[in-house]
Amino acid sequence: MRVQTLSRRLGAAALVLTVGVGVSACGGGDSGTDDSSSSASDESSTSSSDGATDEATADASDEGSDTDSSLAELSADDFYPSVMAAMQEAGSFTFTTTSDSAGQAQEMSGEARFGDGGIEMKATGTGAQAMEMILVDKAMYMKSDAFGTGDKWLKIDLSDPNSLFGMIGKATDPEVMFKAMESPKKLELIGSEDVDGVATNHYRITMDPTSYLKAMEFPAAMADMLPKELVTDMWVDGDNLPRKFQQTVEVKTPGGGPATKSNTEGTYSDFGTDVEIEVPPASEVTEQPGM
Repeated sequence: MRVQTLSRRLGAAALVLTVGVGVSACGGGDSGTDDSSSSASDESSTSSSDGATDEATADASDEGSDTDSSLAELSADDFYPSVMAAMQEAGSFTFTTTSDSAGQAQEMSGEARFGDGGIEMKATGTGAQAMEMILVDKAMYMKSDAFGTGDKWLKIDLSDPNSLFGMIGKATDPEVMFKAMESPKKLELIGSEDVDGVATNHYRITMDPTSYLKAMEFPAAMADMLPKELVTDMWVDGDNLPRKFQQTVEVKTPGGGPATKSNTEGTYSDFGTDVEIEVPPASEVTEQPGM
């Protein structure tokens, strides 16, 4: 069935987007073998074991901007509540993400805001899978030629655990993604760097795949496809707002086939600006994908 094939393909892409951030979501390094997580993780572990963390941090800071005294360092316990509180206070933001998986590039850009019912979002994707997305009241509306729905939006109930596309909706929700970072395995300050002219702290966040999947409400069995650690690099400014993220991860293929390497990175900007996000008219919505 066509929709099953599409679900598998988009589901894998969505997983990569989320790990990074918001959407979604993100570079760490790549896992060279089944027993390694990523080159970024290996580098950080080596630095720690050699007692050279301070030196590595200084080198990274020298490569970026001079250290800014207004950039307070966030601890592992403070990272999630501080970043989420800053985003909610800003109220809205725009974002861009670029991902490359198995040689197929995907770009997404859009805007989001925090409403009474949670995050609301509107985005457009181009490249390997052109599509439009709207997220309002925990329902995702998606439009793409691949869905076989013509000019209609496909409505996805994100509260339905049996939805073929529900996982994609969770993957594009920044609030859910940052929740997955609430209890990182390790948080490292790499240095201070400028992102589009804004001074930021560059953090490296290491997560346990099992905890990550649980927070994202993804199937636990997906842990078998992931490396032992998920590593995301994120740049946070002096107001604790995220400005950039990067991630590289290898997803194992069921049956022992070659792993698929995915690279994702994105930026956040225009915090606090007015955004327009509306639910599509009922006459333009369907809940049944084409066959």
